Amino acid sequence: MTTILANHDGGRFDADAAGSRLLWSRHQIVQLFRRYICEDRPVSAHFGDESKVMVTRALRLNSSFGRIYFEYGDHKAGNSSLVRSREVQFSVEDGLSKAQFTSPRISDVLLDGEPVFHIPIPERVVQVDRRTHERIKIPPVSAPLVIFNLPNGRRVEGRLADLSAGGMGVIGFADNIRVRTGTVIRNCIIELGDSEQVCVDVETRYVRGFIDASGKPVRQVGFRLVSQPKEFSDLLDAFTVAL
Repeated sequence: MTTILANHDGGRFDADAAGSRLLWSRHQIVQLFRRYICEDRPVSAHFGDESKVMVTRALRLNSSFGRIYFEYGDHKAGNSSLVRSREVQFSVEDGLSKAQFTSPRISDVLLDGEPVFHIPIPERVVQVDRRTHERIKIPPVSAPLVIFNLPNGRRVEGRLADLSAGGMGVIGFADNIRVRTGTVIRNCIIELGDSEQVCVDVETRYVRGFIDASGKPVRQVGFRLVSQPKEFSDLLDAFTVAL
């Protein structure tokens, strides 16, 4: 079975930092999904304004009816939200690239007596090359505090989860904090202790919800650097050496 979590490992992909290829051939797309099914490859389904992620697997492809069948997750509330979503973004890590596709229609059905959901075979699949900048995970015990002054005037705090030369991930945004993808946040402060700070401007790239190791729901927000001061490069170098 599957669970709701976030894909926040060091192999995150960034479409803006890499090349991409568009697959539109029905034959190519069918062969691609048949391989995913054969390899039992995990598929991430992003829904609820991309704030939730369900990791699932493709179970079967019926080319005659033009449908792909996927297993549900362990959480009924997440399954219900998935089916009610107007649009679902799917992604599959595939070697040195990541396949991405969208479906506006999620339907519930029984497959071999088990409840599953199915989508139409996508008309297009985008393959994105692995991001240029490798992300460095920050251990929670040493994670610096990050302070954001949102455009609406609210002050939000989180803990640095990972960083790279092109961006960073932060954990700790409350559920009632809504930050839209593409929002630019100026003068974000990374507290390093002993009155030392790093100030950066960032652009919101994603918001993900997942279940941490203790079973608690957590939100992670990913940012692209809009400004890159020397102090941030020094911080990245420091964590690279320390880890």
